[in-house]
Amino acid sequence: MKRIDSITIREKIVSFYLYSISFLGMFAVIISIFKSEMPSEVIILLLLSVFMGIVEYFPIRIGRGGVTLSLTLIYPMNWEFGIHITVVACVCVMVLTHSLRRLPMQRTLFNCSQFALSIILAEWLSNQSISFFITEMNMPVLYEELSSLLLFTVYFCLINAIFYDLLMVILPQPYPLEQWYKKNILVFLSGSFCLFYASLIYILEHRYSGEMNRINVLFFFFPLVAICIISSFFRQIRIEKERLYNLFSITTELSQGLSAGNLHQMKKSLKGFLGIQAYALWTKDEGNWVLLLKDGKVHSDRLGSSELHLNFEEISQTFVVSDWKKGMAPGDEVFEDVIRSLVYLPLKVNHELVGMFVAGKSRGASFITEDIQSLSTFANQLGSLLKTRSLISEQEKRIILEERNRLAREIHDGIAQVLAGVIFQLESAQKQHADQSGNMQQVVDKSIKKLRKSLGEVRYSIYALKPYPTQRLGLKQAIANKIQSIKQEYNLAIKYHERGRTRTLSCTKERVIFDTLQESLQNIVKHAKADEVDILLSYQREHVLLKVKDNGVGFSLFESMIKTKHEPHYGILHMNEQAEELGATLQIDSLPGKGTEITLLIPDAETREGVS
Repeated sequence: MKRIDSITIREKIVSFYLYSISFLGMFAVIISIFKSEMPSEVIILLLLSVFMGIVEYFPIRIGRGGVTLSLTLIYPMNWEFGIHITVVACVCVMVLTHSLRRLPMQRTLFNCSQFALSIILAEWLSNQSISFFITEMNMPVLYEELSSLLLFTVYFCLINAIFYDLLMVILPQPYPLEQWYKKNILVFLSGSFCLFYASLIYILEHRYSGEMNRINVLFFFFPLVAICIISSFFRQIRIEKERLYNLFSITTELSQGLSAGNLHQMKKSLKGFLGIQAYALWTKDEGNWVLLLKDGKVHSDRLGSSELHLNFEEISQTFVVSDWKKGMAPGDEVFEDVIRSLVYLPLKVNHELVGMFVAGKSRGASFITEDIQSLSTFANQLGSLLKTRSLISEQEKRIILEERNRLAREIHDGIAQVLAGVIFQLESAQKQHADQSGNMQQVVDKSIKKLRKSLGEVRYSIYALKPYPTQRLGLKQAIANKIQSIKQEYNLAIKYHERGRTRTLSCTKERVIFDTLQESLQNIVKHAKADEVDILLSYQREHVLLKVKDNGVGFSLFESMIKTKHEPHYGILHMNEQAEELGATLQIDSLPGKGTEITLLIPDAETREGVS
């Protein structure tokens, strides 16, 4: 509750800060409009504005960040037309570029206001510094102007950085020192380049002509604009190449992970994909929604609800929540409150909704068009993988059930009927020749016993072909039934404990757990002479633990191992073989007179809620 209140308070402070800066900035722009005069060289102003728009729209990429070189065009605009026209022109250019990028209105207002205030304050502070310090030094005009450029650059970068840093500190999302450091490095590089470029322009202009014309504007700034455009295109091509490669890699890894049931591999593949900070994957299982996978800034104690299917069904196409708050979209209770942007991607195959992938970021409106396109492509691949996985699973189950039913039917209609008929005939012959010699009686009795044994084996085979108790009833109910039958038959005090959050295991793991329990109980009944048994089934984060402990007579493990070598498919060796096949650990602790404790530890990481 305190966490939520803290986030709410900080969000209100952020809103107040954004509106305050936007109000002050717009007020400054309005004042600049009234104080502006019609420029004599409108064409030059338009050329500089167009170049600034191009430079803003095509930032130069450095590493994973980007910088704009707009400051280079602010200098000459300020020299020629004054600070007020410069502010108005810069704001108009930024509004246009932000509109082309389809950025939110609040962000556009804040960025424009921040930019306008930075220009005005940097100009005022640089003029004050010049009047207080530099004018008294009686420096040449050229050096004085270059000093003015340096001061304006320093003040502009510093004020702009303060506005931005204040916002990032106030936001509920963390602002790491490493991110602050990288941002300031980019600001320093951008400011240094702009200062060098503007100083070069001013020196050349001062030495050769003394005034700026259209030819000079084209000559000085066309290379800068060309560099920005070419750099941006090359960077875009590189980004698209990396995006496609990452998309190919992640779909390949996901395919392997889904087919093998390795959800850890899926988590590893999705980590850092497109800067996603949280995600959740729901799949549809027999009409219910099951949370298959989640990671990042998500609540570890929230379960996927099967009541969400009505809401999920309503999302027929990609759905973006730019300024998320809890309760705005289905299933969003999984995510932590620091998340601010969500994108819902329905996983469809032939118009059938098979799943829902939801990704989140901690900044509002942070999913750009390219991110959504990549995620949509990823969603198409993921939907196909989930559908294929579902179809394969259903087909395997159907084939197994059909084969078992076929074998059971053939045995029942064939061998079982024949054996039953033979037994009936022998019993009739026994009655007819009851008064004859005892030798005949012995033969018939022996034959009947053999046939009854064969019939019992056949019936056991039929039973074995039927679904295993854990498949028919589930592990929990199968264990409960087994314990109840042992209690009733042998009057044994059995205590059963279950810990952790129950989750469905694979059929093989459930069978090994049940077989180990069943074999342990049979050994207790036959050999232990115990009257109390404690059973623990614990669902841990990385493992599932089964522990069976009795207060019986115990035994020597060494002697037992030597004895069981003659029967490798039963008893202790059989349990150990089953455990090794799963990569599990079987530990048996026993001493004569001190009871026996059997511990089975199966690796099974808790990678999703309710399913493993």
